[in-house]
Amino acid sequence: MLKIYFGEWGSGKLQRLPYLGYHILLMVIIFAIIFGAIIAVGATGSIMGGNIADTQAMFMDKFGILAIIFIVVLMFAAMIGQVNILGKRLRDMGLPVLWSILGIIVLSMVLNILFPPHEVTMAAVAVHDANTSATAVAASSTTSSMVVQLFDFIVLLCLLFIPSNTFGNKTHY
Repeated sequence: MLKIYFGEWGSGKLQRLPYLGYHILLMVIIFAIIFGAIIAVGATGSIMGGNIADTQAMFMDKFGILAIIFIVVLMFAAMIGQVNILGKRLRDMGLPVLWSILGIIVLSMVLNILFPPHEVTMAAVAVHDANTSATAVAASSTTSSMVVQLFDFIVLLCLLFIPSNTFGNKTHY
């Protein structure tokens, strides 16, 4: 499996269904690691008495730089693996790998500049009448533009539905 993600840089090819499988597998592995870290912090906070702020401070004191290095290495490895399987799929379709990947990146950057992400803010307030207790919760999230999401979806559909060697050299009979 590591050979698929990190090997055969100049010669490997990946057909449609294997590309989909390896793409989904990579995303599942990344989400599992992220959720595992979140669950570990939550479980440790529960063991330490339920104060999540103290737990986060303890983790930052003991593992801060190591955690940051681990996350950076993990994201870099995931990016390299994703670019490699994307290149293999593009090569299988018959497209030039370097120019196609650069074109996708540049077009995505232009769309992100033209249609910037927007911030979504949510707020909730709960007031209890007995003993006058009040709770306020606010959350903020940044979401990408619908145009950028549509572009990413179209690129994925093209990678999944364009058959092998569509743009390559064809022999005419």
